[in-house]
Amino acid sequence: MTLLNNRLLITQLAFCGLCAAIVFAIPSLGGAEAQAQAQPQPGSEQRQQTGATLSLPQVTVTTVQAASYTRVITAHGTVKATHALTLSSEVGGRVTQLHPDFKQGARLSAGTVLARIDDTQLQQALASAEVSLAQAKLDAEEEKLQSSPNKAQWRQLASTDNNGILSSLRAPQQDVVATQLSLAKAELESARYNLAASQFTLPFDATIVTRSVQPGSYVQPGSPIATLYSTAQAEVSVELSAEQWQHLPTQAMPEDGWSVTLNDATSDTADTQWYGQVTRLSQHIDPQSRQRLAIVSVDNPLDQAQPLYFGCYVKVHIQGVEQNDLWRIPASALSQQNHIWYVDEENRLAHFTPQIQFRQHGAVYIKARKGMHQANIVLRPLSAYLDGMKVTPVTEERAHD
Repeated sequence: MTLLNNRLLITQLAFCGLCAAIVFAIPSLGGAEAQAQAQPQPGSEQRQQTGATLSLPQVTVTTVQAASYTRVITAHGTVKATHALTLSSEVGGRVTQLHPDFKQGARLSAGTVLARIDDTQLQQALASAEVSLAQAKLDAEEEKLQSSPNKAQWRQLASTDNNGILSSLRAPQQDVVATQLSLAKAELESARYNLAASQFTLPFDATIVTRSVQPGSYVQPGSPIATLYSTAQAEVSVELSAEQWQHLPTQAMPEDGWSVTLNDATSDTADTQWYGQVTRLSQHIDPQSRQRLAIVSVDNPLDQAQPLYFGCYVKVHIQGVEQNDLWRIPASALSQQNHIWYVDEENRLAHFTPQIQFRQHGAVYIKARKGMHQANIVLRPLSAYLDGMKVTPVTEERAHD
């Protein structure tokens, strides 16, 4: 019993010692933890500052600088020949001869005889007119002899004809003869003209668009012979709005016009290009479209490296006047309220209403803000933005990273 009691006593004493150790250890641990919390840890302040920076809203910006830009006025039009002619017959007859190259699509020089008609009756009419003229001249000479007495008769009649009665008696006959002579001359000229009209001659260098006669066909006065387009020059009439006219050069047009470039508006490839000049400006405004025409000329359109065909639908680019002190900004930078937002030197938002000069190729050209040569423009402004809001600007390049 004694040994058992001793063991129990030792166990109780050990347990009491353990509890006392735990009681004394808890306050010391709490104090160490509080002390550790009270002391700042290395890098904690930097993390707090970084967290505050990351909490600012990010805005995507692009940097713009004031520069000089030229407005390129773009318009559309159809290529037409300067002269488009439907050649018609002025006399009747049967077609007896055609030029071997008188075919659709052919190009012929001015003065080429396209076709001839039977001129037998026209030759006869010319000969008859010549005879009539000769007879009229003979009648005129006879009348002159009859109205001119010989010297002896003149001296005798002149002594008694104090009032000029003699000369007045022959006046009506002289008028008839003179009129007949004039008529004969006119008929002769008409016969010659009709004979010349029996052959159809090109009035200018042309391409044959259509041919309306065949060998042996009969034509009447007014019958079409061919449709011709002149090849020396092509024209494109383009309509320009009042806003586009404001950006054209203000100085007087030079003799060779304003230089322009043309592209095929129906093709996606921009390799094909032609050059021309604005040579004329219309002096009226269309009452329907409220637009005004500018006429572009292209010399020798079919002789270009890539021919410019009549009927082609083209896009015309006219170089406008150069404007200074402009910002070129993406169209997405213009808010729904027509404002431009930018980030100032303190990374705060600000906005203004721009003076838009023109739009071109997806960009908006505005007057640079007074006193600012350069600015960080917000690309996609939100309606929730406020002036003075602190933000973190991110350039467009970094925004895509």
